[in-house]
Amino acid sequence: MNASQILASTGKRLRRPGTWGAVLLFGSLWNGLRWLTGPHNLSPEEFLLPFAFGVLLLSLAAAPWQWTGDDRPVASGLRGVLQALPWNALFLLLLIALLPDQGEHGSRGGRGGVTLSFLPNVPPRMLVLLIAYGAFGMLAGWILADRDQEALRAETQSLRAEAQTRLAREAQARALQAQMNPHVLYNTLSGLAELAREDGAATEEALVALAALLRQLQNHSGQFRVSLDDERGLVEGFLALERFRLGDRLSVEWLWDARLEDIEVPPLLLQPLVENALKHGIVPCREGGKLEIGLSGENNRLRLWVANTGKPLDTQGSSGTGLANLRQRLALMDDFASHLDLRSEGGRTVVELILEPRHA
Repeated sequence: MNASQILASTGKRLRRPGTWGAVLLFGSLWNGLRWLTGPHNLSPEEFLLPFAFGVLLLSLAAAPWQWTGDDRPVASGLRGVLQALPWNALFLLLLIALLPDQGEHGSRGGRGGVTLSFLPNVPPRMLVLLIAYGAFGMLAGWILADRDQEALRAETQSLRAEAQTRLAREAQARALQAQMNPHVLYNTLSGLAELAREDGAATEEALVALAALLRQLQNHSGQFRVSLDDERGLVEGFLALERFRLGDRLSVEWLWDARLEDIEVPPLLLQPLVENALKHGIVPCREGGKLEIGLSGENNRLRLWVANTGKPLDTQGSSGTGLANLRQRLALMDDFASHLDLRSEGGRTVVELILEPRHA
């Protein structure tokens, strides 16, 4: 690990509830030992000091064990010990420097302390505690580094599993999307065959429009997300072909909020809704019908709908391949929650798709 990775690992450790429980345990044990081996009247500073050093211990004791300078999360045993020894020695010196005067039990100017040339007087019992602290710091650093390594390994495995699941779902969605492309083409060619028997000149124009639609479909099939503006363009190309066949029997009205056109969604969401309305509502009706296509948004929710007059909704029949395929693709979306509703409303058939980002 390098310095930035160690800081990130320390931040995660300090966010764990167990870390603060360990701080409370460490401070309580330290004060209990001091009470048993020394004066019973601890000042507020003396009482709070071990808790502060508990935070420092749990924050920094693992650092010498984690410092490798490369991608390894923990140093080798010998290197970790050699790095941890001076690190913990600095902690002990800092702790001794901050220790309050011991008064009659070993003040810095009194008797009973252990005198070293570079240290103030320290009572023997306090020295034992300091040595125990140093040993505990070494052990705690190794345990914390090992625990962080296990947490990192588990997090990496979880992220890898999530990535594999996401890739599998995307592959399945692309397969369903690819299945939609020939489905659109087959239905369009079927309509052109009918048109060719009635109007050869119009068929020639329709074939040009079909080529343009195929280019749009090819662009859609190569993307996992497209803008709503692109979705509208594809539907307009599809409807241009249908007008050759239906003529005045087809009337289209767009109730489209252009401010939402830059939002990206999975491709081929709108086209199946329009195709279903034509196939089951307008085409079977001799007089044809009116098609209403809408887009609106409110409270971070997108609403796409297609409403048609013509043949009433058959609640006992199948909604068709297009809608079945769409339902499957919607179920695979991770970034959008969705709801698809097909109903009869005021003499019209309405299919409505609600999309709401999961991570807005």
